[in-house]
Amino acid sequence: MLHRPSVKLIPRALVIALCWALCCPVLPTAGQTPPKEESRQKPRDEALIRLETELVQIDVVVSDAQGRLVRDLKREDFELLEDGRPQRVTHFAVGTAARPATWLTAARYSTKDPAKPAATEVRGRFVVLAVDDYHLAPENLMLTKRTLLRFVDQQMASGDQVAVTTTSGTIGLFQQFTSERDVLQRAINRLNIQNRTVTSSFDVPRITDYQAELIDLGNQDALEVAIQEILRLEGAPPTPPGRGGRGGQAAIGTSPRERATLQAQSKARMIVAQNAHYTQTTLSTLEGMIRSLRDLPGRKLVVLLSDGFFLGGNSSSKIYDLRRITDAATRAGVVIYSIDARGLLAAIPGGDASEPSGSGGAEAAPLRARFEQGAIDAKRDGLNALARDTGGFPLFNGNDLSAGLQRVLDDNETYYVLAYEPETSYRDGRFHKLEVRVTGRPELKVRTRKGYLAPADKAAEKVAEKPKEKSPEKAAKEAQAVKESQLRAGLGSLFPLRGIPVELAADFIDAEGAGPVAVINARLDAADLNFTRVNDRHQAALDVVVVIFDEQGKAVNSVSERITLNLTPAVYERVLEQGLDYRKLVKLKPGFYQARLAVREEGSTRLGSAAQWVEVSDLAKKQLTLSSVFLTLGARADPGAAPESQAGRPTRRFGRADQLDFLVFAYNARVDKNAADLVVQSQVFRAAS
Repeated sequence: MLHRPSVKLIPRALVIALCWALCCPVLPTAGQTPPKEESRQKPRDEALIRLETELVQIDVVVSDAQGRLVRDLKREDFELLEDGRPQRVTHFAVGTAARPATWLTAARYSTKDPAKPAATEVRGRFVVLAVDDYHLAPENLMLTKRTLLRFVDQQMASGDQVAVTTTSGTIGLFQQFTSERDVLQRAINRLNIQNRTVTSSFDVPRITDYQAELIDLGNQDALEVAIQEILRLEGAPPTPPGRGGRGGQAAIGTSPRERATLQAQSKARMIVAQNAHYTQTTLSTLEGMIRSLRDLPGRKLVVLLSDGFFLGGNSSSKIYDLRRITDAATRAGVVIYSIDARGLLAAIPGGDASEPSGSGGAEAAPLRARFEQGAIDAKRDGLNALARDTGGFPLFNGNDLSAGLQRVLDDNETYYVLAYEPETSYRDGRFHKLEVRVTGRPELKVRTRKGYLAPADKAAEKVAEKPKEKSPEKAAKEAQAVKESQLRAGLGSLFPLRGIPVELAADFIDAEGAGPVAVINARLDAADLNFTRVNDRHQAALDVVVVIFDEQGKAVNSVSERITLNLTPAVYERVLEQGLDYRKLVKLKPGFYQARLAVREEGSTRLGSAAQWVEVSDLAKKQLTLSSVFLTLGARADPGAAPESQAGRPTRRFGRADQLDFLVFAYNARVDKNAADLVVQSQVFRAAS
């Protein structure tokens, strides 16, 4: 491949011409109202319909007695059971880290073969680093950040798509899949713990989270330690449990012990309520994030880093039904690996240095040590269940978190994908258990998800209800609300939505008279759009929203517009073949930004989205700065066309015989009679296939 470097030192006239060309809308539009006589033209591709199917698809990891992955299994080696009844496996695929397995997508079917879902090829690994910032201690968060930075720098492979999320959601716009290491590093450095403590270790009585859980469950030892502490600090003599001391039913003021009992129980209930709130928030955020990955095909890895949390004593249903997360993981193809960020733990007899003096006594020390040991195990119950029930495993008692992350990656070197259609279509709202075995080899260990929740009959009946007639005003209002909701979903998605495939580039240049600007360059695949044939024209309508966010997640600029397409036959054919180009120039202050684009087709549920980062340099610092790189096809390019962004057409392919020109602007470069302070060297790499 030939390439000819082109470097410019601030040619202002050329900058103005480039900006003008990039500002001009490329989408062919027309403002005239279509005539009433219309005839629907058949879509270019075969017609597509949307169906809800009873397709269950799971991925399986198999290991031997020594924990080594088994890589040579066939479809006939597996037995899959639902609620103990064997199921017929209709799809089987083997996946590796280098060559992910094919998955079935039931969202769209060909009318020629409506009973057969389409197979989707998956590229690269998808890894979600979920940081439980509600439950991490400050010192453990620092260790977690160092570990994640090392993961991005050393363990993340080329082609991996990684997202950093938090259970509080405070990381905002950084919560998207990306392969850009600098973006991930910025996201990790922004992690902070959430201030969630409303009690102090110096409060009276000093009740730990786990002790409060025990008191709420009626544990008399845990209650008695708190009572004796209150009596000691108030100067009252210790008293044995008596009337009202165990149940706390006596009226306030009847005796010091009864007042201490009610005080301890009241504080315990407050602590339990606080724990329950943050555990519910953590788990509901985790479930929502997992469900949002359902439309992304393939096996997704979620690594949850946490100090652990309480599930509400011995009954997890008191706070959260973990089967909801198992169901979400089954439907989305997600495996959870949980890592206890506390590392190797042991209870400290008598408590640690944070214990205030006088918070116990010699007689209370053994009980407090027992509470601390119980707290270690209780906080791990949720981490263990989340991992085991979704096909992963927990990592406890390990001070090397990087080694734990490597174990997660190694566990996904080989896996198997099995799919089946249940013989019975359940609408009972119950949890249905899944089990996978390797026939004839009982020594092998199989890990997969434990099951799924079937929809309830009431939900099915509600969907089947005949829609009520609405006034035109109400129908229009509801339609507008649906459109806005869909566009918000596209802007907030962790991954690009592909109902309308969109490629996006955001590039930086400095324009005379305008200053630093971001060039937003998008290409929309129009092959599946529903064009309407009106006389000799092909018409369609799209809603496009572009929002620019700063690094703090604040929207600093936005564009929202309706684009009406009214294409001649020649332009229509070219658009189907090459796609639609959409370009905007957005003025921005120096900083680091993310551009998000969502596009929605009028009259259908198709939605596309994309996101891209761009850094706008501060030229006022008078430092040598380069613009983004713009590419164009050399000898075969239209000489009157503007250079196009390198990322603006990422799917474009260049032939070996093509001449490739690139253009980059250098700002604040110094030139004198003898030499310039700028040397540009270019290299072209060919990706290995």
